[in-house]
Amino acid sequence: MPGFLRIMRELSNPVQFIRLAAKNLRVLCWTGYLMSKGVTVGKNISLKGKPAIERFTGTIRIGDNVTLRSRSRGSHSTLYAPTRLITDTRPDATIEIGDHTRINGACIHATERISIGSHCLIAPNVTILDSDGHGLQPDERRLANPVSAPVVIGNNVWIGISVIVLKGVRIGENSVVAAGSVVVHDVPPNSVVAGNPARVVKILEQPHKMVSGCQE
Repeated sequence: MPGFLRIMRELSNPVQFIRLAAKNLRVLCWTGYLMSKGVTVGKNISLKGKPAIERFTGTIRIGDNVTLRSRSRGSHSTLYAPTRLITDTRPDATIEIGDHTRINGACIHATERISIGSHCLIAPNVTILDSDGHGLQPDERRLANPVSAPVVIGNNVWIGISVIVLKGVRIGENSVVAAGSVVVHDVPPNSVVAGNPARVVKILEQPHKMVSGCQE
């Protein structure tokens, strides 16, 4: 019933109705494009420009109300490339993006698993990799490197412009990674890290939790 009443109100205002219809059509087209690439898509996906989806095998799952930006218009920083989601040739390669997360011109390449939580902010030109891509030794570099380790990014994490996140890293919830940092070690929850390699430079105040009606 509430939905019917909303539709009736929109019909009484033609301009609003046209805007609503156009928005729903865009969401339908965006969802269809991602599904055509084999992506599992939640509700109310928003694409700002066309992302590059390179799914060789494996799984890409995107939650509800996620925004993927692939153009500089409307962004506070130039995007060097569209948002790229890549799963490698391993059949279990997985990318997971939680609800209400915004990704701006980032490259996310999973050989094994990259998990991004809900309400995350990923700034322009970020790179997230769970594999080195090639061997360390000189005679190994011509061959693809199968060594990988999952990357896990907790809820409500903010990753700044041009950050690089490398394999095996876990970034705790509510943390901030400063612009230009290279993350090679785990990041504690509720902290700010910066530098190459990134180190903790500040601990954030944790919000008060409610217990039985009282604040902790």
